[in-house]
Amino acid sequence: MHFITSILTLSVIITPLIILHEFAHFLTAKFFKVKVLEFGIGFPPRIYGFWTNEQEYEISPDLKNSFLKFNNGEVVNISFDQKVVNSIDKINEANSQKKNNYLKVKISNISNQKIRVKTMIWSINIIPLGGFVRLFGEEDNTSEGSLSKASYIQRFIILFSGSLVNFIIPFIMVFFVYLMISPNKATDIIVQSVIPNSPADLAGIKSGDKIVKIDEKEIYAINDLQNVVTQNLGKEVLWVVERGIPIVFSKPGDQSKYQYNNDFEKIFVIGRWNPPRRSIPEDITLIEARKYDPYAGTNTELLVSENAQNFGEISLNEAKKFGDYHYGEKIPIVLDVNNGGIDLIQARKIDNRYGIRNFIQEGSVGILISEGEKKILSQSVNDQYKFALRNAVDIYSLSFISIKGLINRSTNPIFDGPKAVGPIGLGDLSGKIIESENTFSSKIVILITLSSSISLSLAIINLLPFPALDGGRIAFLFVEIFRKGKKVPERVESYIHGLGFIILMLMIIFISIKDIARL
Repeated sequence: MHFITSILTLSVIITPLIILHEFAHFLTAKFFKVKVLEFGIGFPPRIYGFWTNEQEYEISPDLKNSFLKFNNGEVVNISFDQKVVNSIDKINEANSQKKNNYLKVKISNISNQKIRVKTMIWSINIIPLGGFVRLFGEEDNTSEGSLSKASYIQRFIILFSGSLVNFIIPFIMVFFVYLMISPNKATDIIVQSVIPNSPADLAGIKSGDKIVKIDEKEIYAINDLQNVVTQNLGKEVLWVVERGIPIVFSKPGDQSKYQYNNDFEKIFVIGRWNPPRRSIPEDITLIEARKYDPYAGTNTELLVSENAQNFGEISLNEAKKFGDYHYGEKIPIVLDVNNGGIDLIQARKIDNRYGIRNFIQEGSVGILISEGEKKILSQSVNDQYKFALRNAVDIYSLSFISIKGLINRSTNPIFDGPKAVGPIGLGDLSGKIIESENTFSSKIVILITLSSSISLSLAIINLLPFPALDGGRIAFLFVEIFRKGKKVPERVESYIHGLGFIILMLMIIFISIKDIARL
C-alpha cells in the first residue's frame, strides 16, 4: 500500500511541475512562431495521441500527380518552402530521418492546388512522471518555423523559459497555501538548556527564556525558529527574549517550570555554519551530554513491546523479521549478526539514533528548546498576507543557504540528510507524508513545501551547462554566438547531448540504488 501511495503522490507532485516547465517552452515557441511537433504528458511509449494545429500549404506544380497516392488521415513527411510543399514521402525507416527539414504531418484534405495538414500531436504516454515538448528544427534546419532559424534571443528565451517557470512556481504555491492555511495557533518556544561557551551562552541566553522575535520576525513555532536562524547563519542577529523566573515549587511533569512577567531583553546572537562536535567523555561528560541530547551515549538494545511508540522499542511483528523474539525480550544491536541480534545498519533504518553515539553535535546557536504554552493566534487580513509573503520569500533564501551549506560542507545539523535524492527517495518521502498522522492542512503545507523545493531544484539543475539539459543547449547557443554564427557540427552536438543523457540516466540509477539502500 505504501508503494502505491508513494507512486501516486510523487506523480501528483512531479508531473505538474515538469508539464508546466515544458508548457513554458511550448508557449514561447508558439509566440516566436517556432513549430511544435509534439507535447507529451508522461514519457513514451505512447498510449494515445491526437493531432491539432491545422495549416494549409500550396502544392508545387511538379508534385501534383504525386499527391494522388496519399489519402486523408495518412501521416507523412513533407518539406516546404514559403508555404509551398516541394516534397512528400510516406513514413518509413528509409526517409523518416532522411532530412532535418522534413516535417511529420497528418493529412486532413488534399485538392488539386492545396493540402491541409495537422502539424502537432498531443500525446498521453505510459510513464506518468513528467512530460516533454518536441520542437521543429531543434538541430540544424533552415526551414521556416524551425528552432534553428529563430534569432539568438528567441532561442535563448525558449530554452530559458522552462527554468524560469519552475523558479516562479514555488512563490505562487507557497504564498497561496499559507494565505489559505494561515496559522491560528502559536506555541511558546522555551530555552530548556544552553551549551557552555556556545553563541547563545556567550550572548547571555539562559534556561527558561521564551524566544519572542528573531530579526524582527515573530516566532510562533519551532519551524519559525529554525528557518530564521538558518537564514542568518554567520550574521549578528537581534533576538528578543522574555526572561523566565523559575517556579520554586514546580513538580516533575508540570507543563511550565517558569513564570513570565513581561521582562523582555534584546540580545545579539551569531549562528554558526560549522558548530563543533563534542566527544563523550573527552570533551563532555555523559551526564552533561544527556542534558542537551537525551539519546547521547550508548543505545544498543531494543525492547520488544506491543505498541513500540517509544525510542528503544520495537514491535513484535518487526522483531520477528530478525529472529524468534517475544514480548519483553531485549534485542541487542550488533555489528555481527551471526550470534543473534539486529544489524546496526538495519536498526538505524528503524531509527538513525540507534547504536553507539559517543558524541553530541552542537546546533547553530547551542540551545535545546521545548514547546511551552499553546495559545490562539489572532491575525488580521493584512497579517495573513504578510505571513504568506514571508514564507514565499523564505523558500528561496532557505534553498540558497542549503546549496551554500552543501558546497561549504557545513557541519551544521540543519543540513543533515542525504545530499541527493532520486525518484525512489522522493516517492518514499511523499508517501510517508500522506500516511503520517499530521492534520490534513499540515500535510498540504508539507507537500507544497516539498513541491517548491523540487521545482527550484528543477530550475537550477536544468540551467547547469551540462549536455542534454536546457543549460547545455544554451551553452551551445553561446558558443555559436562567440563563433559569430558558426555552429558546432550537428553530428558532434548530437553525440555530446546523447552522451550527456546517458550520464544523467546512470546518475539517476546510482542515486536510486542509494535510495533503495536507505529504505
